[in-house]
Amino acid sequence: MDKVTRQEAAVHRCIDKKLSYIQLDNAFVLPSKDLWKDGKCFGGVVSSEGDFIESSAWHEGKRCDKYSFDERKAIERDETVIYMGFWNPCWGHAITDNLKKLWFLNTPDYVNLLKEGAKLIYLTIDNRQLPTNIHRIFQLANVDIDSFELISCLSRFKRIIIPDNSFIADNGQRYFTREYTEAIQIIKQHAEVQIVDYPEKLYFTRTRLQNNRDIGEKYIERVFRQKGYTIIAPEQHPVDTQIQMLMHCRTFASTEGSISHNCVFCNPETDVVILRKCNDVNKYQMAMNEVSDANVTYIDCHHSTRTPQNAPWLGPFFLHNNECLRRWSGSSSLSVPLVFNPSWWHYCLLGTNWYRRVVNKVLKIASMK
Repeated sequence: MDKVTRQEAAVHRCIDKKLSYIQLDNAFVLPSKDLWKDGKCFGGVVSSEGDFIESSAWHEGKRCDKYSFDERKAIERDETVIYMGFWNPCWGHAITDNLKKLWFLNTPDYVNLLKEGAKLIYLTIDNRQLPTNIHRIFQLANVDIDSFELISCLSRFKRIIIPDNSFIADNGQRYFTREYTEAIQIIKQHAEVQIVDYPEKLYFTRTRLQNNRDIGEKYIERVFRQKGYTIIAPEQHPVDTQIQMLMHCRTFASTEGSISHNCVFCNPETDVVILRKCNDVNKYQMAMNEVSDANVTYIDCHHSTRTPQNAPWLGPFFLHNNECLRRWSGSSSLSVPLVFNPSWWHYCLLGTNWYRRVVNKVLKIASMK
């Protein structure tokens, strides 16, 4: 069980960088295609000379790239556009990667471009529409994305403006600039108060999700409930309410991943407990810890043996009340051998290919009803 101090995170995560933008003439916008083919996310902006613009990708790095395309099939558009990013419908990325170009909308350059008739465009993973909760995050950031255009066809524009990123991926790590933290503060300031009594000890759970891959979390819930935490399924509450709860709690806990990124809305000095559900270190979370200026404790409470090494975020994950969690909680109860835990056998089945196919098929059929 390790404690990550703010001083340790600050050395590596917050960078002093003057943000600017690049301007490209007759450049192409490539919508999302062949997601994760060869382990990559394809799509972004390509210059007229055929160079892929890394800052236009979902995030910088080797996992993002352009794909082959026929220039003659591009839709020709005699317009100047401002490229606002390659957005992901996943909640964790909505409050990290999706916000990284918003700083540009508060600059004189943007005002001048808008007067000249420039339009705002963006891409999304698999060209999907963004859910309402992500629309609300943008609204709280003073941005009306209904006025933006989602580009879903290969297009060539007269001129493309690409702002720098305020949330940056570099060599597997995540960094941020002052402009990113300002966007988070704006969101917090605009979240409307919708509840009177806020829980001081808050636990965000994933157990109510239909496609949950965190096996055994219901047993983790019991531990935190006994410690006086209020168990909340965030997806069952409006975005504003979630943020207000996070801003008013004294301590916040969750498993590691998108749900723990919510600590970015906690106030400074909040005690944050993050339950690690595999051996992979979530680099996004390290950055979120520093943005929140929280006191963060990590607890290993997993036995996830079936997560793929090249993509550990896919799961499945197995969580249980192990020695680390019992030591943190002060519990004197004995550990139940995994062989007697029904969730362990569920997890073992979930790790097999045939079981995954059956579950995915059932979920797909259910979503069509």
